[in-house]
Amino acid sequence: MTKPQGNGASQLVQLMRLHGHNKDITFELGTVTSAPPEVSIRLDSVEFDLDKSDLIFASRATESLQPNDRVIVACDEEHKVFYVIDKAVIY
Repeated sequence: MTKPQGNGASQLVQLMRLHGHNKDITFELGTVTSAPPEVSIRLDSVEFDLDKSDLIFASRATESLQPNDRVIVACDEEHKVFYVIDKAVIY
């Protein structure tokens, strides 16, 4: 296997293509409802906020998080862990 190339998002897509669909992990968009250090995020699919005890952040995802920022979250439903991958930006 060759090492994935490009930026983080490109590498993630390459790994997903290599390993195929994983029904236990889903990707969702969420909205920051409270900034760090007491960070909380509301996923688009739920009616409640996830707090910092539910979330694991990629180090670059913690830079400049403010209320109402949109984020990309990988959800491990089996283990009830939510990985904040990065901010979502629309141009």
